[in-house]
Amino acid sequence: GHLRVWSRCEDCLQGTMLGIPRAAVLNRMSFRVALFAVTLSVAVAMCTDRESCSDNGDCVNQNCNCDSRFEGPTCNDRKKNDLTDMKTLLQSGILLLLIYILSVIFRHLRAELLGGIVAGFLLGPVAGWTAHTEGVYTIGRIGLSLLVMEGGLGIDVERFKKTWKLTTNLALTGTILPCLLGWGLLSIFGYGTLEGFAAGTALSSTSIGMSLMMLIQFDYLKTPLGGIIAVAAMIDDVASLVILAVLGELQAADAGTDTNDWVWLVFKPILISLAVIAAGAILTAVVPGTYKAIEKKVRDHAEKQADGQSGEDAPNKDELEATIEARLDYLITVGLLMVTFIMVIGAGYAGSSYLLGAFASGMAFSQLRKDDDPEESRAGALWAEHSSLSWWLVAVSFATLGFSIPAADLFEAEGFGLGMLYVIPAILGKLCLGCFVPGKDGRLCTGGFYGNLDDALVVGWAMVARGELGFVMSQESFEADVLSSRPYVACVWALFVCTLVPPFIFGWALARKKRKDDAAKLAGSDGTKMNQVTNVTAEPTKGNAADHSSNPNGHRMSFDEIPLKRTSRI
Repeated sequence: GHLRVWSRCEDCLQGTMLGIPRAAVLNRMSFRVALFAVTLSVAVAMCTDRESCSDNGDCVNQNCNCDSRFEGPTCNDRKKNDLTDMKTLLQSGILLLLIYILSVIFRHLRAELLGGIVAGFLLGPVAGWTAHTEGVYTIGRIGLSLLVMEGGLGIDVERFKKTWKLTTNLALTGTILPCLLGWGLLSIFGYGTLEGFAAGTALSSTSIGMSLMMLIQFDYLKTPLGGIIAVAAMIDDVASLVILAVLGELQAADAGTDTNDWVWLVFKPILISLAVIAAGAILTAVVPGTYKAIEKKVRDHAEKQADGQSGEDAPNKDELEATIEARLDYLITVGLLMVTFIMVIGAGYAGSSYLLGAFASGMAFSQLRKDDDPEESRAGALWAEHSSLSWWLVAVSFATLGFSIPAADLFEAEGFGLGMLYVIPAILGKLCLGCFVPGKDGRLCTGGFYGNLDDALVVGWAMVARGELGFVMSQESFEADVLSSRPYVACVWALFVCTLVPPFIFGWALARKKRKDDAAKLAGSDGTKMNQVTNVTAEPTKGNAADHSSNPNGHRMSFDEIPLKRTSRI
């Protein structure tokens, strides 16, 4: 079309159509250059979308409305002497500094993740800064994926095999019950089914990081009680990620969707999520064998290189082994990141949650064990060496959560009041899981408060603590317009309280249990010594026969005194 216009205009101005003398017309070459420039400028100025504006502006009435840092017909020219970049760098630096300061403060309160959220809230909604750019959001998503991947690295398959029935019942109950309680509370206040379900979903996850930290501090992680809490929290997070995938499909559905389509919308992400978990389980069995084959090739190649060197250049045995280990560590790290990238993209595009793909990729490498310590994950230890970088990425991801909190509604009387009410189902939905403790006869049960109070408090408050997934779920529902402002604020307040308060109560429950367990062990050792001195066998105290058979001192067994092999009776 441009060529035809060009031909007709040239003929017209050259006089072939109007009979104007050629001498009165511009030189042919000059005319062509001028006409080409005019035609090009007109064609370029007619934009259709943001891409036609060089992705640096919006197309308004077929004209490019450039962003603040760009100018020109197509927004491809950066403004001279513009201080926008310097302002962005300054704001980013202040954001990182505030994240660090607040994280240190909240670390003493055992709720470090709140530092990033509060920093993002203060600089975003409160101060009105524009640091929440697409780049910061992308960095936050990368950090969140790596955080969930690190959780997958902590999976202990052998421990899961021993307690899978109990931990699965505990985790699924702790996932579904808070959802139902949260949905019921919002239904009372007149909110819709999908909105109530989305808000209830935000209460379903558990803070595995806090629970593991406290269990390690009190030396309970490798006990049966610690193992059940750790595995249950992992299953709880996986179930929450599956619910997040279902919620994403429901958010994308139209209001006119018929019943059959709704059923498919619910079951489709569940099936895809199960397939993602199955892929992670298959990789869990494949990765160790693949690593052994690669290790053999790397070792043979390194030894061949060493044989080719002589004199002072030849490495000794320790140097050669260090070189081999360094190469293997590098390959494990690269392989972990590649698998994580593939699983995250694949799970997201398939229709599941991309975070579930990150968790499955971590699980795939969880069974790579150290030669000198079979109980410690080699991939987990390697990733811990990058803890500083990972910490900052995760902190930025929490800051992006703070950017989305509506400041006006957060301290409004109705929003604050609904948030405090929402704390009740958030706590009760998890605290009742204390019923999943052993009975008085030492057997494990799956319902009823038949166990002792100490174990019930430890299990219950360990599951009450919330973490990053709850904030992520509520934020994604809010940004997808499934949650309105006030229910979103209620979720934020409930999650804030359940992140800040439970670590203190959980620590108190663990300390209380440890004092009693230590006292019982001390009493048992004193009785044994007395029997050795007097050469008299102590008579068992009156009580349950099952207690006497497994506990000669006659006191009621706590959870940690039950042999692991008895869990197979579940």
